[in-house]
Amino acid sequence: VVAQNRNSLCVWYNIDAPERVTMFPLKGDIVDLERNDGKTEVVVSEGVNTVSYTLDEGLIEFGTAIDDGDYHRATAFLETLEMSTETEAMWRTLSRLALEARQLHIAERCFAALGNTAKARFLHETNAIADQAAQEHGGDGTDHYLVRARLAMLDKNYKLAEMIFLEQNATEEAMDMYQELHMWDECIMVAEAKGHPMLDKLRRGYYQWLLDTQQEEKAGEVQEGQGDYLAAVSLYLRAGLPAKAARLAMSREELLTNGDVISKVSTALIRGELYEQFSCPLTAVELARLAFPAEVVQLEEAWGDHLVQQKQLDAAINHYIEARCSIKAIEAALGARQWKKAIYILEMQDKQTAAKYYLKIAQHYAALQEYQVRPQTPFPGWE
Repeated sequence: VVAQNRNSLCVWYNIDAPERVTMFPLKGDIVDLERNDGKTEVVVSEGVNTVSYTLDEGLIEFGTAIDDGDYHRATAFLETLEMSTETEAMWRTLSRLALEARQLHIAERCFAALGNTAKARFLHETNAIADQAAQEHGGDGTDHYLVRARLAMLDKNYKLAEMIFLEQNATEEAMDMYQELHMWDECIMVAEAKGHPMLDKLRRGYYQWLLDTQQEEKAGEVQEGQGDYLAAVSLYLRAGLPAKAARLAMSREELLTNGDVISKVSTALIRGELYEQFSCPLTAVELARLAFPAEVVQLEEAWGDHLVQQKQLDAAINHYIEARCSIKAIEAALGARQWKKAIYILEMQDKQTAAKYYLKIAQHYAALQEYQVRPQTPFPGWE
């Protein structure tokens, strides 16, 4: 594709890569495009003069070879060119087309030229399988199930690769593929579906791998999925996820009645006020009531602090009252403009403590011209 803007001649040698454009300074207007004797020239009128710009014939020939489906010729053209942004784009185009056409030796050469050693090596191994299959069964060997499965893997379509393997009863190959990719869940699913004798060993290996790689949360999920809830709770705690451990403990009757489990989970939630980090103070309080009744007051205060940090002052008031933190309860009530609640709490304080707060409340009611105010009944939540 040849075009021009005000000051430049623009050439796209590869229309599949529109971002790769070759530009030349231009003073006139393009008037013609000529091809003679194996040369392509852009004819430009510059006033009284006519100037010709010769295009890169190798790059043009690449496009012609691609259009003809002659990928060997396209490769030969690219081999003669130095690596540039244009030629890199062409190698990528050729690699894609070669894979689609199952011309795997050309695809291997493309990835080698692009410096993609992993794909080049993978295709080299695939080509060896295809060549062996061709010798034994004829054809080009690309219809062999191993070749088809490996091409699906190259395209990251692992489910298709699995299907190809299982159609040939190649369960081991499917499992090996997933193990090499560390896709243990999929590997175990294949083993379960086929009743593979190594299923239990696989599960143990997966579990150990998770522990070795310090993936305690995932290991806990595996144990939970297998019904080993005690082990799952322990792993969640090791992973620093007491909230997840608490949710599981609260959902299973056998764990709720296990004093040791409740004690460990409650301790983890209380230690360092981790429940704030995990936003689960309700669970912390419920577990503390079961395991550590004396800790409930501490948790109620900390829950109130958490709500204040979240700008939920009104919700914090009752938690401070439960924690017997009168000053914090008063300040939360004033901050939430719950004046009658503040008055009610103040009536239970000594005069020295209450004095500075009464002044602020009085100023509020004076501004409203309500000169005699007193709550008629305790506010909700008080008895």
